[in-house]
Order: sequence, then structure tokens, then C-alpha cells
Amino acid sequence: MRVHDTDGEETQPKIDIPRHANILIVDDQRLDRACLRRICNNLDFSVTICEAETLKDMSAALRHNKFDLVFLDFHMPDGNGLQAMKIIQFDPKNRYAGMVMVTGDSDTDVVINSMRNGCRDFISKDDISLESVRRATINALQKASLHKNLLAENAIRADIESVLEAFTTQCAQEFNPLLYNMLRHIRHLSAVKKDDEAFDKTIECIENTCGRLFDFIDDIDHHDRKVKALQNAKVVPLTHRYRKKTGPTRPSFLHPRPSDPYN
Repeated sequence: MRVHDTDGEETQPKIDIPRHANILIVDDQRLDRACLRRICNNLDFSVTICEAETLKDMSAALRHNKFDLVFLDFHMPDGNGLQAMKIIQFDPKNRYAGMVMVTGDSDTDVVINSMRNGCRDFISKDDISLESVRRATINALQKASLHKNLLAENAIRADIESVLEAFTTQCAQEFNPLLYNMLRHIRHLSAVKKDDEAFDKTIECIENTCGRLFDFIDDIDHHDRKVKALQNAKVVPLTHRYRKKTGPTRPSFLHPRPSDPYN
């Protein structure tokens, strides 16, 4: 493995530097591991480094530690880099770790397959330098973080969709009978318009149904119910979005609501 010093003064784009990273170096060549370890110890942030010579040693390290970044040699005595990536991706503690393939193999298929299967960057052993390792490290850490956040957002979105589906189903079950009863009473008005007592009773039924509809809308828009639904979906409600209402929507000319189950 040849190490190249880089003293170029070319301006580099600004990137976020982590404060600390737990790094695993997987390579069956002791000198290559030592070279990569020395470079990692000179990065712009503190590191804790663990080494593994084989996939078996790597699996043991994964069981006992949580890593932010893994450098993988493609050719290993008991497998290859693609197999190592699968082991990492199925490890509960390390599946979000950034992976960088480091190999002396110049075969472009190796690079393509590695990147397609979840590798975040690639370094040729002939081009190892402080700058190349720094670039690959930051790139892999940032991509891994973005991937983790994307998966978390998708999980939250799925939870919210599940809550909304259950909510709309419940709304339909409660709302449809109320509308049906109101429509039935309205149609009944024409049959009892000459009977003052029956007419007044039907009007009272319509008003009661309207009151229940207003109560139902209050329940939907109730602060505590919103917060509870969002908590069930594992979403922290924002206070400026979900303020408590100053009063109900039920008109004053309707009979007061008997009780509020949330108070």
C-alpha cells in the first residue's frame, strides 16, 4: 500500500466534520491495517479504532461494538467485501454504519457492485492518502446519516398513514349514521307539516342531530385527541401547530353538550 502526501492548496467545499467516530478496519494484511490506522488517527476528529483480519473476526467485533464507519478490504481469506457488507447490513447495532471499500483490485465491476449494494465510498489501495481517506470518511458518514434519517422519516410517515386510516374509518362509522338520521328527519317534515306537534318534534330531532354533529367536529378538532393520535404515531406535536381551542364550535342556540370526556 503506497501512501501519498497531499499538500495541494486547492480550495475544498465546506463539509460537516464529526467530533468523534468509532471505526472498524477489516483487512487481512497487517501492514495495510497499520497504514490505514495511522491515517485515521490524523483525521480532523477523534477516532476509536478496532481491527479485524477476517469476516469471522469482523462479526465478533460487530457483536460487541457499535461502529460509525467500516473500512472493508474486498478480498478476504474467508469471503469478500460484498459478503462483509451483508453481514453489517443485517447487524442490528451496525446496519447504519457507513462502509468504505478499500482494495487493490482495479476491476470496475468491484466498484460498481460495492456501490450498488450499499457501500458509501471506494478507495484504491494505490491511492491511499490522508486526503482520500478524509474525503471517503466524511462522505460515508454523511451518506449513512442521510440514509438512516430517510428510513426514520419513512417509518414515521407509515405510522401517520396508519393512524389517519384508522381515524377516517372511525369518522365514517360515527358520521354516516348522523347524516342518515338528519336526512330521514328532513324527509319526514313534508309528511307532518300539517301536524304541529309532530312537526315540532321532528325539528327538535334535527336540532339534536345537528348538535351531535357539532360535538363530533369538536372531538375531531380537540387538542388532546390530536396529541394522543400523534403520540401513537410516534410524532412529537409542535405547540404552535396544535394549540388548545378557546371554545367549542357548538352554536349557543343549541342545547349545551352534556359532558366533555376530555375534561
